[in-house]
Amino acid sequence: MSFIQTSSRLSAVAKGVALAAGFTAVAMMGISTASAQDYYAQYGGKAGITKLINTFVGNVANDPHINYYFAHTNIPHLKYELVQQVCMAVGGPCKYTGLSMRKAHEGMGVTESAFNYLAQDMMDAMQTQRIPMSAQNYLIAILASMEPQIVTANGPLG
Repeated sequence: MSFIQTSSRLSAVAKGVALAAGFTAVAMMGISTASAQDYYAQYGGKAGITKLINTFVGNVANDPHINYYFAHTNIPHLKYELVQQVCMAVGGPCKYTGLSMRKAHEGMGVTESAFNYLAQDMMDAMQTQRIPMSAQNYLIAILASMEPQIVTANGPLG
């Protein structure tokens, strides 16, 4: 991938995150038309979320920009934690009891670019799973709010 393609991709992610943050601001003002439980249904319940996470983790595994961050990760455990976290975030009955984002990413040296590639991999997974755009924006806004706890390094990729 060329620098121009990479810059374009990161720019698209940044725009997506900014757009999602805008939707979150609107939702926080009480203008949202869907409740968190509506989003849970739009994700297809726990089975749909599990499918989404499987697609997302596959995207990350195939992403040469960031897959090395996960080289020594217990993938089944990661998938379990992500399903719990996303399920809870979108209004499902699950309870995320894993580590805080700061603790889970401690010492990984995650950069803003790496975070953006990860966000793009999630957006691609949601597109693949045909998640409605409003539900995508809802989750991306939640993920964007986690960036300060996850990004701990400077540089293009760490």
